[in-house]
Amino acid sequence: MRFFLNRNIAILLGGQFVSQMGDKFYILALAYWVLETTQSSAQMGIMLFYSFFPAILLGIFAGAYIDRYDRKKIIVLTDLIRGAVVFGVLIFYLQGALTLPIIIAAQVLLSICAAFYDPSIPAVIPQIVNKDQLVKANSLTQFVQGFSTIAGPVLGGIAIATVGYKFIFVFNALSYIISGIFECFIAIPKREIEKSTESSSIFKDLGEGFRFIAGKKPLLVILSIVGIIHFFVGSIEVVVPVIASRLTGAGPTNLGFLQTSIGVGTVLVAIIVAATGYLNNKEEKFLFGAVSFIGVNFVLVGTIKFFNISTVYAYMAFFCLIGGSIVVAATCFRTILQKFISNDNDMAGRLFGVVGVIGNFSIPLAMLVYGFVMEYVNLALVIGISGALLTITTAIFIKLYFGAWQRFLPYGAIESLTRLNIYINR
Repeated sequence: MRFFLNRNIAILLGGQFVSQMGDKFYILALAYWVLETTQSSAQMGIMLFYSFFPAILLGIFAGAYIDRYDRKKIIVLTDLIRGAVVFGVLIFYLQGALTLPIIIAAQVLLSICAAFYDPSIPAVIPQIVNKDQLVKANSLTQFVQGFSTIAGPVLGGIAIATVGYKFIFVFNALSYIISGIFECFIAIPKREIEKSTESSSIFKDLGEGFRFIAGKKPLLVILSIVGIIHFFVGSIEVVVPVIASRLTGAGPTNLGFLQTSIGVGTVLVAIIVAATGYLNNKEEKFLFGAVSFIGVNFVLVGTIKFFNISTVYAYMAFFCLIGGSIVVAATCFRTILQKFISNDNDMAGRLFGVVGVIGNFSIPLAMLVYGFVMEYVNLALVIGISGALLTITTAIFIKLYFGAWQRFLPYGAIESLTRLNIYINR
């Protein structure tokens, strides 16, 4: 239990593992079903857009509710509702009446639930672990996500080929219900929740969340870079299935390999972070460094695609590195936010709700844009230019956040660059 810090975080992670495994099955099945049925990356992009956009739109209001009501009840209830929605999809499928509009409607409902569920998790974590355990707790949540990303795509691809979509729909529905049952046993300390009868109280809470962020320039800069990286990271959900379909071999198998590679990188890096705590008090530097590294790997993926390398194995290492970099960036970002509200956890829901809107708004936009762009522009060019833009933009934000490159680079790197400059100028 020591690895999991305490009983509560272990229960939370257990429930998340089950539901995220179901999610990986489900989203892979939906993406492949849309591509197979419509032969259109644009249609897949539209489906993915509606899977995320409602959560972004409602996130700003959900954060205020999370601060005003029992977070445990919100987490449990939203999981149970999501299980019921997926069971509804199963019924339409069994009747032979499942269509893209029905899938989109179900994704909208699931996304609405996610608007309340997703910010509740990071808001709860500071209540069940100590402040000096936040990095480890957040890295463990990334570990669970990464492990499910390893197993989910492979098992999901096998399930599609062997037992079909029916099994996947049943599995995902049950995974949400099991997760909700797990979460019933989490002991979350009671908070003093201020009750207000004013009709405008929710909007007042939202205003406080915006004012809190607006008063902290470093947080604004970090939110900006996160919004930008999410545009490019959000494209992965659309880009990876398209790449998989254009490589040698079966599309579902290739998709499973690529998604699993991302998961391997996620798990390995999450284990290192949780075991060493090396990111402690260096979160800002590692956040920007990880984003830059993602950009570099996008360029490399675009390069090998440009040269028409068509074996899936050539791409796996790069997606593994991208997965690891995403873990570092996500862990650092969440820890930075939690430290900002460490002395005022009653602001957690509002902060994560507002942050979710500002930082994540670009994800569904990316899915929509990339889905259409890839139908008209060379895939290698799209990926390569995206990586170059991400790297350049990150460099600009590093200068803006740290004020000078010397404050971002490690001391040893600064010393080496100084000596090199002296040598060159001789």
